[in-house]
Amino acid sequence: MALSVLLLLITSAYAQPLNDNPCGAIALPVNGVCVNTAGTLLSAGNSTVPNPSCGSGNTDVWYTAVVPANGTLTVNTASAPPNGLNDGAMAFYTVGNCAVPGSFVEIGCNDNQNFLNAMPRVSVSCRTPGTTVYIRVWRQGGGASARNFTICATNVSAGAVNNDPCCATAVPVTNTCNYIAATNIGATNNSSYPAPGCGTFGTGSLDVWFTFVAPASGIAIIESSPGTLTDGAMALYSATSCNGPFTLMQCNDDAGPGLMPFLSFTGLTPGTTYYLRFWGYGTASGTFDLCIHGPTSIPAGQCVYMLQMLDSNSDGWGSSTVGISLNGGPFTTYSVTGTYDVALIGVNVGTVVVVQYTASGPNQAQNSYTLQMFSGGGQLFSSGSPPAAGISFTQTVTCTPPAAPPNDCSGGQTICSGQSFNNNSSGTGNVVDLNTSNQGCLASGERQGTWYRFSPSSGGTVGFTIAPVVTTDYDFAVWGPLSSIQCPPVGQPLRCSYSALTGNTGIGNGAADVTEGAGGDKWVSLMNVTAGQIYMMYIDNFSTNGQAFSLTWQLGNGASLDCTVLPIELTSFKAEVVQDFVQLEWVTATEENNDVFVVERSADGEEFHPIGEVDGAGTSHQDTHYAFVDRSPLQATSYYRLKQVDLDGASGYSDVRSVFLRNGLGPLLLVPNPGNELMRVLLPDNAAGAWVRVIDATGRVVLGSWAIGDQLVLNTSALPRGLYSVLATTREGATMANGTWVRE
Repeated sequence: MALSVLLLLITSAYAQPLNDNPCGAIALPVNGVCVNTAGTLLSAGNSTVPNPSCGSGNTDVWYTAVVPANGTLTVNTASAPPNGLNDGAMAFYTVGNCAVPGSFVEIGCNDNQNFLNAMPRVSVSCRTPGTTVYIRVWRQGGGASARNFTICATNVSAGAVNNDPCCATAVPVTNTCNYIAATNIGATNNSSYPAPGCGTFGTGSLDVWFTFVAPASGIAIIESSPGTLTDGAMALYSATSCNGPFTLMQCNDDAGPGLMPFLSFTGLTPGTTYYLRFWGYGTASGTFDLCIHGPTSIPAGQCVYMLQMLDSNSDGWGSSTVGISLNGGPFTTYSVTGTYDVALIGVNVGTVVVVQYTASGPNQAQNSYTLQMFSGGGQLFSSGSPPAAGISFTQTVTCTPPAAPPNDCSGGQTICSGQSFNNNSSGTGNVVDLNTSNQGCLASGERQGTWYRFSPSSGGTVGFTIAPVVTTDYDFAVWGPLSSIQCPPVGQPLRCSYSALTGNTGIGNGAADVTEGAGGDKWVSLMNVTAGQIYMMYIDNFSTNGQAFSLTWQLGNGASLDCTVLPIELTSFKAEVVQDFVQLEWVTATEENNDVFVVERSADGEEFHPIGEVDGAGTSHQDTHYAFVDRSPLQATSYYRLKQVDLDGASGYSDVRSVFLRNGLGPLLLVPNPGNELMRVLLPDNAAGAWVRVIDATGRVVLGSWAIGDQLVLNTSALPRGLYSVLATTREGATMANGTWVRE
């Protein structure tokens, strides 16, 4: 009998706890303050519920708590002697059926409260009152003897009320930066959502969430400023609801002031809600400020110009400004107070735009600005850094977008014959070509970069050296091999260097790695290439100091480079309005097995459709001229490109050309042109009797008169030599016709 009692006592001492599985979960009271319940992992096993998203281990017990009226539930744990558990983990679930593992949906997970406390705390907000939450606690470390703990549930937020996307803080998008105070103190780790990919986000990172609605312009500039948190990171997501699914758009951890993050977007969908995730670098926590700003509406005009202003040190321009004058009017000035700002300017065809820069603030080498057409219409002017003082750009508006700059993938430069070259990476262009899906090691995305394309004409090894002219941190990435140009490139780079060191960088120099982060030595291994492959390269000035570089090639084992990435050498391609049609003309210098050109047209520069074909010359080694007429062009802006198809079906694309066509707008015929005394102005039928103005390069009206009928003679003998714009307008100022004239 005594032996039986002893066996019974031993069995009872080591029996599994009742809450070893979800259906035996212990209910925790939810109070306004922490009221501890004793817990233990003694003899606990591992349940069949799928593994949580944080921590590790295979010994768990279960609790439940009911979400209180305020929708906030916080559960805290602590070690309890003897044999105290001092390294645990915890996860929250909503559950359809406690006996069905597949019905468990994780809504929160944590395995370290902070750097000093390895016991977990989980808090959720904005949950439906009365909902039962299942709570899983398990051993993360400390050995099998570490088992005892206390646990309590409260209705008090753990600190950061926006710890959950469904309780994200709404931030208004305003025309100027209006900071709001924020904190991630008391937040817990939300590892249930896609990893942001920067800022060393991981176990112990404390993230909080914000939302904003994209304005009509689709522009959002997200700036942060340090408080007690001086090293932060943030990521932007798109999602159909706060419950996801979430798609990562971009992540940054140090592009703002000091070590704070900065993000900007110019192509968001107006009216769409976006989700912003913010955390301290690694596991840091503290207070910070946040603002989201940008033009909230699109100004009136036949087209819109976008002025972008950047301060690479994120401390603003001070008293420096960019001034914009329209048709000789007073200059409207713009500046930036932080890292970056945008202004939209509505203009009409025929408007004379003059841009000037006032360099009165400190640290001019940190400043730069660009002027481009809004909605991806192409770059008109880039100041470089430091910007030159005075009038920097003058243009008579046509609303015809220029060709893409080499800062954008679609405007990339073709590298010829393995020759060395020099360049200055001066800006980020008009299009965000790099994101987390294709940027590889370039963790900061685009800084000041230039795109290139090259194609081996024979196989071998390819290396190169990028040599800055002064101490500069240049990075680079190479994508390929490809069968045709892809903008932006898809997938991760073939070679990539993001080394934080300054000085020479490149491919070769005895390196064995193919990619490297900030701790790299600036060199990655040689590439083995074969003839006909296409490669795309982005060279990026991380220092954003406007300093030039030279590139020299190291071609081995017979490798050589072609001057073109198309099967033909296209020496010119232009698109022009002729009466009511669009005339396309192009010239090839050489062709190899060229079957046909497919002419493609687009209304937005992104989605192209074929509108006709022109037979190629097959194989030719002399100039061949081609033409195609679009007799039913789109009104406003049309984009054109050529798809060249080889006899074996291989194909490639030309660069894009664009034209602007508007009913009723005709050219002025100015005779003679150039001229030096009398200028005869011959107007199209629609502009008979118009008011004719002659405007100089500064935007001033220097001559003006009413036309009698369809012509007018102006005496220009008092005008200095130079280029002038001539406008024919109605009495109300609407442009009817325009032209340019040169005074000899």
